Amino acid sequence: IASAAFSQGKGYSWLKEDNRIALWKNDQIIWQFNFDKSADKPYFHPLRTPSGLDITLERPADHPWHRGLWFSWKTINGVNYWEEDPKTGLSKGRSIIRDVKYHIGKASKPDADIKVRIDYADSSGVVLSEKRTLVIPAPENGQYMMTWQHEFTAVKDVVLYLEKPGKHGGVSWGGYAGLSYRGSDQLKDVSFFVSSTWTNTADLTGYGEQEKWMGVKAVNHGNKVSIVVFDHPLNPRHPSPWYIWYAKDRNLFFTPSLLFDGPMELKKGQKLKLQYGVWIMDGWVNAVEVEKQYTRFVNPGKH
Repeated sequence: IASAAFSQGKGYSWLKEDNRIALWKNDQIIWQFNFDKSADKPYFHPLRTPSGLDITLERPADHPWHRGLWFSWKTINGVNYWEEDPKTGLSKGRSIIRDVKYHIGKASKPDADIKVRIDYADSSGVVLSEKRTLVIPAPENGQYMMTWQHEFTAVKDVVLYLEKPGKHGGVSWGGYAGLSYRGSDQLKDVSFFVSSTWTNTADLTGYGEQEKWMGVKAVNHGNKVSIVVFDHPLNPRHPSPWYIWYAKDRNLFFTPSLLFDGPMELKKGQKLKLQYGVWIMDGWVNAVEVEKQYTRFVNPGKH
């Protein structure tokens, strides 16, 4: 691959280019972080289990702004930062990638620490800035756990919002924004499971219940896979309401929706800190195992 740099060891290798970094195992990508500055909104795709099974979908025809695993606000001060112009691939509100720096481990222990600076801007200029840190340990025992840390600073007074969801008298499809996951179309027999023990396999748009975590178990070409997203207890409005958009064999999307129950206002200079975990694995896990992992996520120094 032109202009790529690889370091190899124990079947793993790193791909480093100007607009992406990827961890490979043998001849297949395990995860790839894309940060093309001309396209805004950094994201993960492909995202695979340690054995190489796909779990994300990138820019599907039904929603080309769905980017595997990514973070995006819906509206800031009434400007849309979510949907994108099909001709330009950009939203009216820009999530401008200013800088990306990363430290990666040796290929024998391929962990990564990625730092990203993003400016959120409308036609008047920058309204919100973000420092994002992504930590991805090396895959081990058929699983790996990402942590997402966000620090937003209001450059001007801002209102973060989305369409009012049906649960609160709004539109049936309202309620999504933030850290978001669009599942691969290779995932079949999908089952949602959450911290309150609710489970679901039926088509669903909405949900809106508060959960510490939400996960999906599925089958990819006969192989079991799981992905679980954790909402940190220090996040505002914890436990977060969650939004689901699922139709069997057509679309799989969910997000911890910080703004589901109402807008959030930040005064100029005010900060907003968020932290999430994303646990990816081969096989299926039960709620007891997820709770143990959630405890490790919340108290990483005690395990």
